[in-house]
Amino acid sequence: MKWRNGSLRRRLIIWLLIPLLVISSLMLLEVRSNAVRSTNQAFDRALLSSALAIADRVVLIGGKIEVDVPYVALEMLTSSAEDRVFYQVGTIQGEFITGYEDLPPVPDALLPLRENPVFYDAVYNGENVRIGALSRYVASVRKATRFQVLVAETMGTRTSLSEDILASAAARQIALIVIAAVIVWFGIGQGLKPLTRLEEALNRRSPTDLRPIEHDVPNEVRHLVGAINHLFQRLGNSLATMQRFTADAAHQLRTPLAALRTQSELGLREDDPEKLHQIMATIATSTQQTSHLANQLLASARAAPEGLAGRPFEKIDLCDITRTVTASKVMTAIESGIDLGYEGITEPTMIMGNATLIEELLKNLVHNALTYCPEGSAVTVRLEDDVVRNSVILTVEDNGPGIPSKYHKDVFKRFYRIAENGEDGCGLGLSIVREIALRHHTTVKLTKPDDHNGCVFTVQFERADAVSDISA
Repeated sequence: MKWRNGSLRRRLIIWLLIPLLVISSLMLLEVRSNAVRSTNQAFDRALLSSALAIADRVVLIGGKIEVDVPYVALEMLTSSAEDRVFYQVGTIQGEFITGYEDLPPVPDALLPLRENPVFYDAVYNGENVRIGALSRYVASVRKATRFQVLVAETMGTRTSLSEDILASAAARQIALIVIAAVIVWFGIGQGLKPLTRLEEALNRRSPTDLRPIEHDVPNEVRHLVGAINHLFQRLGNSLATMQRFTADAAHQLRTPLAALRTQSELGLREDDPEKLHQIMATIATSTQQTSHLANQLLASARAAPEGLAGRPFEKIDLCDITRTVTASKVMTAIESGIDLGYEGITEPTMIMGNATLIEELLKNLVHNALTYCPEGSAVTVRLEDDVVRNSVILTVEDNGPGIPSKYHKDVFKRFYRIAENGEDGCGLGLSIVREIALRHHTTVKLTKPDDHNGCVFTVQFERADAVSDISA
């Protein structure tokens, strides 16, 4: 399992421990530095006391420096059996007087020595030592001269003390990290309890229960719950669309299928060729109507919010779609004795939409006009610019019998038919047109021509350069 897909607790613990370890390491480095500095300050005072005690015993006799090193001056430094003490007395010019002649000299950076003592680290006989140095004047009646005293001590005790301080601080840091990890581990468990309760509540739901989640959850997961609720809403719409499609198909196909079955049974029992031909013609007509109904039901499902209309829109050429669909219907119009033509824009006209749905919209409008217009009628598909609104207007106009004004609102309802028109439509064409128009954030308008009978269906689309990339 990849780390990013592992336990949330483990991920949080790791994200907590890594910064804590880094911070603790930096803190321990500071503790070590402070421990060394504090230890040196404490032990350097003893070095200075010994150096001062030796300096006090330096005298000038007959022009020659004499030193009587007191035992107590070195005894105060021998606090640990691990450490050894070395000393040296010499003139400021570098002349050796007494002690250990090969002690490391004062570094050039600390020269010349003044009244204030200096301390530095060095290596003597393969061991690390800490050296304190001071300079004083010695005088007699005839002469005065400056000398320097060096006192060195091995660093075993200093190092042990510094390491003890560092170990103690490290132990506290480790204990703090462990305690923090344990607290976070159990704290996360407590913090995730609302999600556990939410999980239990969702497990108790039935598969069809898509109500919004209304449980109290931490602020950090409210957006997640909101996304789940949005998903539930879309699933509910999908289920509703599927159920509506199933119910519509079952209701609308039951009658024509029953009629087909009846006609088929009659044909099987009929011996008269003429009557059999009539039955077959009736079956062919019923089959065509049933096929059209099935296609309309499928188109209605595609136009639903969770069908094709739920997909992101893209730039499409409305002029190309309009001219192509119109051309595809010309042969049908000629067979019906109807003059079908296109006029208006001829250059590419880009809108944001779904090409399949726009084709379905136009096919339904043209089919509706060709179905209800008598022979000798004219149907015109028109595409015009609306410069003021930066949009394009799609119009399908005919000079047929038209639709009475009292039915203008009802004809867009699902399965609504005007009984007095004498046609056997399925009542879905215009409802599909209205649904597709709504998915494209527009509406379809039905009006009457000014100078003749018939219908004018108008749909207005915004141009692609006037809208952003939207989705249904």
